[in-house]
Amino acid sequence: MKKFYVDTNIWPDFALNRRDSIRPLGELAFSFFRKVVRKKWQILYSNFVVGELEQHLKPWEMQERCFGIVSDKGLLFKVALSTEQSFEAERVSKKFGVPFGDAIHAIIARDSKAVVVSRDRHFQTLHEIVTTFLPEEI
Repeated sequence: MKKFYVDTNIWPDFALNRRDSIRPLGELAFSFFRKVVRKKWQILYSNFVVGELEQHLKPWEMQERCFGIVSDKGLLFKVALSTEQSFEAERVSKKFGVPFGDAIHAIIARDSKAVVVSRDRHFQTLHEIVTTFLPEEI
């Protein structure tokens, strides 16, 4: 069974049907989630994702517009962050010059044996720690 840790930037793309100047980001995210549901793959998230999403979305939007597509199918799983992972993320953040949150996501995904789905370029720097794909690459 495949597992994906969906980075914070993908959820609002999907929930708000966002676009950039050339791509329909919401549609690309929707296609990814539709494939997850069809193949019965797992989606992982953490409290850190929830905290970041709270900056963009209301709680009901997170549940209904974001997580609902996979939680209704029993494919959404919350992963806890340990103290050791937090300390390691601090070291990784400094070593690779990436935001602490990206280091957290990478470490949680690695330890959960999951692939990160993200548009954040910082994950290219973290390729030694975790494999990352764009939603449309899955």
